Amino acid sequence: MSSGRIRDRLALGEKIAAVSAILLFAFMFLDWFGMKSSEDSFSLFSISRSAWEALDYIPILLLLAIIVTLYDTGLRVVLRLAAPTNAVVAILGVISAVLILYRIIYPPNFGSMGTAWGTVTYEGTLQLPIFLALAAAVGIAYGGLRAMREETASSSPPPDK
Repeated sequence: MSSGRIRDRLALGEKIAAVSAILLFAFMFLDWFGMKSSEDSFSLFSISRSAWEALDYIPILLLLAIIVTLYDTGLRVVLRLAAPTNAVVAILGVISAVLILYRIIYPPNFGSMGTAWGTVTYEGTLQLPIFLALAAAVGIAYGGLRAMREETASSSPPPDK
């Protein structure tokens, strides 16, 4: 099976969504958050957290979006089955982007610790991979929307002349 045939079976929107899903999966293993204490401006050690380590349920929902997107792509490539799941891919992409954006606006708090001088709070600081993950989630949403449009355009009857 040549790669040209695979490329012909997928619409551009489906390709965008699939590549974005793979990138999002990879970005989830990179450090999304650093940690700083509220007590001092510098730290003797640096602690970073990936999406898997820092977030509770959000990685599970992101993984769901990745699996559905790649499952949809697999159905189209391997089985040549056109399942009407582009809308689901687009919705999951939007949900993923909103959840990541929420964590950009409200980074996680990594707890606090009482010391002799008072309470020290450890706050999350944003790292580059969270922004790359946001772009990948937007890519899933855009790819799903574009694939919906392409599917509608290809299935509509030609205009009368």
